[in-house]
Amino acid sequence: MTRTTDTRRTLVIALGGNAILRRGDDGTITTQFARADASMQHIAELVRAGDRLVLTHGNGPVVGNIVLRNEAARDTVPPMPLYIAGADSEGGIGLMLQMSLHNRLHLSGVPRPVVSVITQCVVDADDPAFTTPSKPIGPYYDAEGAEHLRAEEGWVFAEEGDRSWRRVVASPHPRRIVEAETIRRLAEQGDIVIAAGGGGVPVLERADGTLEGVDAVIDKDRATALLACDLQADTLVILMEEPTVFAAYGTPQQRPLQQLTVAQAEALLGGDELARGSIRPKVEACARFVRDCGGRALICAVDSLEDALAGSAGTQILP
Repeated sequence: MTRTTDTRRTLVIALGGNAILRRGDDGTITTQFARADASMQHIAELVRAGDRLVLTHGNGPVVGNIVLRNEAARDTVPPMPLYIAGADSEGGIGLMLQMSLHNRLHLSGVPRPVVSVITQCVVDADDPAFTTPSKPIGPYYDAEGAEHLRAEEGWVFAEEGDRSWRRVVASPHPRRIVEAETIRRLAEQGDIVIAAGGGGVPVLERADGTLEGVDAVIDKDRATALLACDLQADTLVILMEEPTVFAAYGTPQQRPLQQLTVAQAEALLGGDELARGSIRPKVEACARFVRDCGGRALICAVDSLEDALAGSAGTQILP
C-alpha cells in the first residue's frame, strides 16, 4: 500500500469500553463523564503534537445497560433491535468523549474540531458466526423467560450456570467501513474523529447497494484495524487496563511481551497462551494491521500512551 509523504502521523487509537464505564461504577452520567475526561487527558497531549487522530471505542457495559432498559420497559415501550442499541451507545459515548476532549483542548488553548461519526460496518451474511452465535448480550433469564423469547423473538440463548440463560448473538468479521472515506477527509483537514464505536453498527449490503441493519456485535479491535488500514495509518494503538500483553496471564508462567514480530504474534495466536475473550482479539487485530497495511501497532494502558508511542512501554508489534 502506497503511503503519503505528509510528515504528520496518522494515529488510530482504540479505547476500551472502560474509558466511559467500568463494572462496579455507579453508572451515573457524572461518573461516565469523569471516566471520559480522564481518558481524554492523554489524548489531548497528542493533539498538541499536530498529528492526525482517529479514535474508536468499545461500548460495554453501556450497550448492555441499553438492552436491559429495553427489556425492563418491554411492556410499555416497543424494544428496539440490537443494532439500534449499538448505534445509541455509539452516539452517547461519542458525545461524552467529544465533549471531554473539546473542553480539554479549549482550556489548554489548542482548538481543534472534534466530531463523532455514527459508523456502519458491512458484514457478510454468510459469515459462519451467524450459524454459531456466541457473544452474550443483555440480561439473564430463567429457563421459562428464555424459552418465551426464543419462541417470540427467535433469539438464541446459552446457559450460563445456576440455571440462568443469556441471549447470544453473532460476532462476524467486519468487511468494510461504510464511512471510511468521510472519516479520512475529516482527519486530513485536521478534525479529530471519533468513529466505529463498539465496532460500528453491523449492516448487510444488498445486491443493489442498499444497507440493512442486522443484530450482531462486531469486535471493536477488528473494526479498528480495518479502519486503520483504510486510513493508511502509521500507527494503530489499542488501549487497555493492563500495562502490556502477558502470555499465560494469571498463571505461574505469566510473562510480559514487550515486543513481537508479526510472525511471533501469529505463533502465539496459534497456541493457547492468549486468553480468547480478552487479549487475543487485540493481538490478532494488531498483527493483521502490521502484516497487511505496513504500519506498526501498540497495545498499552492509557496512562502510558505517550511512552508506548516513544517505544518504551506497552507491547510493540512490528513487521
